[in-house]
Amino acid sequence: MTVPSTRLIWLAALLALPAAALAGMLPGSAVVADTLLGLCAAIAAVDAVLGSRRLSGFQVRTPAVIRITKDLETTIPVTLENRASHSRFVRLAAVMPDGIGSARTVELVTAPSGESRVDWRCTGLVRGDHELRELHLEAASPLGFWLARAARPVQCSLRVYPNLRDRATASLFLRRPDAGMRLRRQVGKGREFENLRHYLPGDNFEDIHWKATARRRFPAVKLYQVEHAQEVYAIIDFSRLSAREAILDSYVNATLHLALLAERQGDRFGLVTFSDRTHRFIRAHRGRAHFRLCRETIYNLRSARVSPSFRELFTNLQVNLRRRALLVFFTYLDDSLLAETFANEIPLLAGRHVVVVNAARASHLKPLFTGETPADLGELYQALAGQMLWNRMRELKLALHSKGVRLTLVEPARIKTQVSFDYLDVKRRQLL
Repeated sequence: MTVPSTRLIWLAALLALPAAALAGMLPGSAVVADTLLGLCAAIAAVDAVLGSRRLSGFQVRTPAVIRITKDLETTIPVTLENRASHSRFVRLAAVMPDGIGSARTVELVTAPSGESRVDWRCTGLVRGDHELRELHLEAASPLGFWLARAARPVQCSLRVYPNLRDRATASLFLRRPDAGMRLRRQVGKGREFENLRHYLPGDNFEDIHWKATARRRFPAVKLYQVEHAQEVYAIIDFSRLSAREAILDSYVNATLHLALLAERQGDRFGLVTFSDRTHRFIRAHRGRAHFRLCRETIYNLRSARVSPSFRELFTNLQVNLRRRALLVFFTYLDDSLLAETFANEIPLLAGRHVVVVNAARASHLKPLFTGETPADLGELYQALAGQMLWNRMRELKLALHSKGVRLTLVEPARIKTQVSFDYLDVKRRQLL
């Protein structure tokens, strides 16, 4: 596409319009004016033809996949290929997809002959996949009267991953295995055999290893350590209730944080996602490759407009989980019918596994006489509804506690801290 430039508009204003006006007022100068107008039109036409070919030798390439961390600025490497024998000035424009922000939309680039690279700065604002499908080029004609514009198709997938660069997650990578964590007294002596040593006065007789004592002809006792290589599963509910107040983003961040924490503690981590059915089941494992697999599974997770099916999920877990494990649920239980279903079906799992439920607390879920005073009758009714929901969640919490399930109502911003506390508390008390 070729469009007139500002220079052509000024040429028409300063030369063509006065010539046409002069020909109208002085008939004798019509021949000169027509000649001048024809000459200008011919020059503009030739310039338009030459300018339309300016972008024919330009090609644009981008990588097929670019991985971006949410809320951190990164660059998209754009390769410009100029097949002309000399450098040219072009303007490069990129229309970013929704969820990707960029401080600039157009940049003037000097493209030398051959290939050159332009780093386009952008920031991922929304987690998930975003497709960049085309880039736009603009170049001026030889005389500058016209601007040639062209769109070059590209296939660039921008993958925005959750941002784990916060203080809580960064502390996991320090040298101390419990860095950044509050020291707590270990309950019990552990259940996993570690070593043997000679009997000392005060040791329990139940710890004596009789076979080793018979071989050594001296009393030997068993030493225990806290169990390692236990299984921890994060179970994410991405049904319709998780679409409110960016709750699903907090679930994803907390899940990846729990995966890193379990790796640091020497346990195996697994992942389950569900809505109206169980979508993904990743068996517990360890290692960097396994963490990448879990991250690739949930980085693009989107809320589905369906109701969660807890019965189908619990049945699936009963079939697939043969070993006692810690099950950390990320769900939303403010719906009375779903909460009743969850409370009725959870004994299928609670009798065999350790179950912890982290339910995001909505902003309106709070006691009536907390916070600011209602300004009008509408806010008063809203606060009363929050009090009724608060009472219902307390009753659900007590009902689940009687079945051996820990329910915690936590704000989305603090869910990482709560998940770490629950997991380490289970480890400390040796509930697994």
